[in-house]
Order: sequence, then structure tokens, then C-alpha cells
Amino acid sequence: MTNKKTIGELIEDEVRRQQIPIKEFANMICCERNNAYHIFNRSKMDILQLKKISKALNRNFFKELSEDVELIIDSEESEEYVVKQKAVSQFFNVVPDILRKLGKSSTIVFCKLDEPEYEDCPTPDFGLSDQFITFTIGETLQERIGNCATLPISPISNNDGCMVEVCTNIVYGTILVNIKLDYKTLDEWYNILAFAFETYERYVK
Repeated sequence: MTNKKTIGELIEDEVRRQQIPIKEFANMICCERNNAYHIFNRSKMDILQLKKISKALNRNFFKELSEDVELIIDSEESEEYVVKQKAVSQFFNVVPDILRKLGKSSTIVFCKLDEPEYEDCPTPDFGLSDQFITFTIGETLQERIGNCATLPISPISNNDGCMVEVCTNIVYGTILVNIKLDYKTLDEWYNILAFAFETYERYVK
């Protein structure tokens, strides 16, 4: 017998801890009250729903569950979707350690636009707290947002086969470097993160 809690129970505990009424929690994640109770009873969780819940509760469940990927796999999803979920789990399991080895902050945050009118705009999924280095799950930033005159995107590669994207915000004069979040070996993650920092520092200067 084990005392390990399901993902639904972890979410319910956090809702109770923050003393959020169930109806309010349901509104925060755009679902009905009954569906909120259904979430509490789940032993597995869809990755997009878990991302929405993590944002709403300001708690990174991905990081906590990175060692138990089964908790975020929905068995009804396609094989491709499951691969993405496993890649996210691996990401939170290995990338913080690599960031520390590179002498960088290991804090990973959710990317979001706080203005309600931009809530559904395509943005990267995760980012680093100290630099504009971001990550998109299973696709490039170009594939996600398409062609945009005010956000031109350029792929940049090095001799080791690492590829990142540099996105320039013409309006604000800022840049970000994006990495496609898919399954990588430890060496591949180390090399692409090192290359992303080098690229970011080169373009910021």
C-alpha cells in the first residue's frame, strides 16, 4: 500500500490550501463546477489542462511530477501526444540541473500574456526567469505563430547541429531565443542551452 497521491488529489489539496471556492476554481480554468470535481478524482492528466491549472494556481505541477510521467499521460491521447508529454517530463527533470551547471538560474516559468484580450495568442509555453529564452512544446515558434511582420523569426544553427530561433519584436525592440521542446539526450540539452545563451548574448549586445 502506498500513500502517494494522484494528480487530482494534489490539485484538490492546492485548491483547498489556497481556500479557493470550487466554483471560482472552475471559472479560473474555464470549466463547469462538476468538471472541477472530476479533475480532483483523476489519476492522470492531459498536458494542456495541467498547464492551465498550473497557471491558475501559480504552482508548477510539471516540475513536481517530472519523475512520475504516468501522472500526466492521458491514455486516450495519440502516441505523438504522449511523446510530447514525456518530453515535458524529461525537460523539468534534467534542464534545471543543466542550467545550474551553466551557472544560470534554474527557475523555469510559464509564458503568458496577462491582458485578457491576448489570452489566446500563440506564445511559447515556458521561459527562463532571467533571460528571454523560451521553449515551445513539440513545435518551433515559427510553426506556432506563423509569419508576422512585427515578430520576424530567424532560425540560427551552429556546427554541432543545434538550432534555435531568434524572434525580434519590432514594436518594442526586444528579442527572444526559442528552443523546440522535444526529447533530447542530456548532451543535446546541454549543447542547445549553451548555444541559446551564446546566441541571446550576441543578439542583445
